[in-house]
Amino acid sequence: MNTPNLTGNDFSHRLAATLVSIALLLTACGNLPLLMTSKPQTVHVSVTELSQYWIVKDGVLDWSVLFQDQASTGYFTADFVINSQGEIQLMDLTQVSDSLKIDALKFDSFSRQRFFATKGNYSNQPVSVTARIVLD
Repeated sequence: MNTPNLTGNDFSHRLAATLVSIALLLTACGNLPLLMTSKPQTVHVSVTELSQYWIVKDGVLDWSVLFQDQASTGYFTADFVINSQGEIQLMDLTQVSDSLKIDALKFDSFSRQRFFATKGNYSNQPVSVTARIVLD
């Protein structure tokens, strides 16, 4: 059998290449659990696109919960996130008409409404939504 002659220089290059390959492999394997458990990025959707991802558990979001003790006529803009568990988070109301007053307890009660992921949203993709609400 013919054995290749490796000079010291050839051997050190092969050894270095092998060690770099092993280091890269170990780094990739070490980051695999992190990659597999990372949370999906939140996607911004319109109100009409929301039904492609999530459906309100009780059929319709009940905005009147926010204004139960008031004459509920007015308007506002709502920005919120539906997380991967179907919970409302990061709710922010802006451009609220003067006729509407929001109290923190009702705000919290509204945020307890839940959503179910649609069949197409098998990964429970979190979404953010901006909705203009007009109450008559």
